[in-house]
Amino acid sequence: MSRLPSLTISIAFIGAGGLVWALTGPPLVAEPQLDVPLNPFGIKGSPYGEVFAMALQGPIDTYFNASIISGSPVPSKAAEAVRSDPPPTTPPPDITPATWSFKFENLLTSLNRAAVARTNPKPASEALKRHLRRQAENKLRFANQLDPAHYSNYNSLHFFLTEPEVGTRPELTGSAAQLADDTIRYCLKQEHDPRPALTAAAAATNVLHLMFADLHNPAPKFSTAQMRQYLTLLDQSLVRYHHIADEWDQSQNWDLLSPQRIAECQERLHFIGKIRDAAEQTILRLENKKSDATPPSH
Repeated sequence: MSRLPSLTISIAFIGAGGLVWALTGPPLVAEPQLDVPLNPFGIKGSPYGEVFAMALQGPIDTYFNASIISGSPVPSKAAEAVRSDPPPTTPPPDITPATWSFKFENLLTSLNRAAVARTNPKPASEALKRHLRRQAENKLRFANQLDPAHYSNYNSLHFFLTEPEVGTRPELTGSAAQLADDTIRYCLKQEHDPRPALTAAAAATNVLHLMFADLHNPAPKFSTAQMRQYLTLLDQSLVRYHHIADEWDQSQNWDLLSPQRIAECQERLHFIGKIRDAAEQTILRLENKKSDATPPSH
């Protein structure tokens, strides 16, 4: 009989706690200041996140390529017969038997291709293509959260946001500009790697393109002074890149990268430099056009 009151008290406390949670929980969930993006184990923005972001490029390419394929890549038997080579007139030379490791590598390659091969002879429907583009876009967003400084993932996500025929959400310019601003702020905080500075420079050029495109609207929202601000950010990003790149020359950190990665940085730097010069010329032309249209004051 002594256990009955204690059990009743426990049930009463549990009920009171559930009531308090029911009353206070919804307001806390709806509080905007408490709406913090989840970052389990601090993976987003960490070196581990950079590795995961690179690993996601394969699935992203798979979904995007599948979304633009209109038919089956598997050739028909008739096409195979047309494309088949004529029988050789001379016997082929002796071929050394392949090793087991070579055969196993070929098997893995064929299995990898078979996993993503489209076998349906009918063209993909528009609904399926949109679904695949949505999957690619979602993975791009997640990859960008894992590593906001990744050059390719950022520019691909920007492309999804600004191209209505590719993206699946009606966000377009506003979200793309916000993404670029967030990318610039994040990348300019990185002080030990020159590559994020190139991503910041690319984000600045993307904002300039959005501003130039806005000039075609009846009432443009951006002035040349605002364009100059992002041109200055672009120059700051390039200066930071050269500064950290010189430090890497002295510390020989460039030797830790593959020649392909180094060539990528050089190509991106050259491309951004060309875009930067063209953007400056456009701003100068707009400023001259504005000054010519302004009547002289008396």
